[in-house]
Amino acid sequence: MTDSSVVAVGNTLIDHTYHLTNLPGPDEGAFVRNYERRLGGVATNVATILARFGHETGLVSCVADDEDGDDVLDRLDSSPIDHVTVHRLSGGRTSYCLVLTDPEGQRAIIGGGESALELSLTEADVETVADANATFTSAYAPLDVVETLAAVDTPLVYDLAGEFTDLTDRGLTRAALDGLAPDIDRFVANLTSVRSYLRTDAGPRDCCAQLRARGFDAGAVTCGSDGVYLFEGDAVREIPVFEVSVTDTTGAGDAFTAGLIHAWVLDGVGIEDAGRFASAVAALNCTETGAHSGSPTLADVESFLD
Repeated sequence: MTDSSVVAVGNTLIDHTYHLTNLPGPDEGAFVRNYERRLGGVATNVATILARFGHETGLVSCVADDEDGDDVLDRLDSSPIDHVTVHRLSGGRTSYCLVLTDPEGQRAIIGGGESALELSLTEADVETVADANATFTSAYAPLDVVETLAAVDTPLVYDLAGEFTDLTDRGLTRAALDGLAPDIDRFVANLTSVRSYLRTDAGPRDCCAQLRARGFDAGAVTCGSDGVYLFEGDAVREIPVFEVSVTDTTGAGDAFTAGLIHAWVLDGVGIEDAGRFASAVAALNCTETGAHSGSPTLADVESFLD
């Protein structure tokens, strides 16, 4: 058990998960085999998984003053997250995601609602971050919130979280992200998101070099079933995926990020071991349904890696 504290700042929401016969393309249809309503959001998922690893965790987020907001608060009350600060937005709708999955575990995610975009930090929130061992946020948090976190002397892990065509509607610009780069201790994104930010079709190794040139000191570019590339300074390491029986890929990226925070930021292990640990967390998370409902414990990951 560790007492390292991590504060996740960003979205908490309801995932409306539809298990479909197939993921439909344009002008195609599908049938709903099952529906589940779950607690989700990148910040919530990362904080939950880190709490299950034994870390003291906090969440700072925002929901609207509506029924979904009440539901989120009720679900957070029974979560393993130690310290929850959720501001209430008067008017608007609590953020939500429509998660569409097929029998092979692949999924599509569609977001909506305003509350995640209306988050602002109080002085007490900033003090909480300043007292932590690490902070996590993503591009789904408002830009001014990320800029505030970057100014605090606490290691910051940042998940690009989506393609720039989506993120610009949330206030993020390439110039702003370039300016944040020196204050981001670990940058995490999937290959599609990185390419959209860099405006390139380069491979993951070249993308790591371009991120380093823009001022990011260390980070990871995930490539789905093709593995992950981690960089730190001039070093780049390719980590292959672990073969598992996939049930649901929802939350795999968040599980990977939580694993990186645990191993690379808090435990300070080397780049290759950190990548293997985080990849194992993501793989095990894919063997269960949901973003974090069946997330592995430290013992699970260590046994898997043995």
